[in-house]
Amino acid sequence: MSAGRGAILIGVAVIIGIVLLQLIDDGTTGPIGDGKKSTETTVTTSSGKTTTTTSAVPVKTPAQVPVLVLNGSSAKGAATSMTNTIKAKGYPTLTPADAPARTGSVVYFKPGVDRECTTLATSVGGNPQVAPIPTPAPTGSENASCVVILGA
Repeated sequence: MSAGRGAILIGVAVIIGIVLLQLIDDGTTGPIGDGKKSTETTVTTSSGKTTTTTSAVPVKTPAQVPVLVLNGSSAKGAATSMTNTIKAKGYPTLTPADAPARTGSVVYFKPGVDRECTTLATSVGGNPQVAPIPTPAPTGSENASCVVILGA
């Protein structure tokens, strides 16, 4: 008898959990969402009226995310090899080049493409750090959305 009550209690808890997740998940943000990111725009008119609108920004496809690969390791041709790997996955690539020596790889992202560069990082391997692009930005990165710097 108590086993039956326990099973009913677990069932009710699962149902409540599903309902709460549905209420919390608006389908546009975070890992639970549908891959879209919410952006909010606030406009104040000359009459003092303030309007806020929210819109979803879709995730860019690899073809929309130019990538620059730089070699900060001592391995000859590493940036060219990684560029070819990334290009095979559908990313447009810039001419690979060298970077100052570093330990560990990093994938830098420009504003608005953090999700896309995080996805790209899985192609790099070795569990690279993912971070906003620093100031000053790496040389040659002006036309890149993501910059991969391979480290030793």
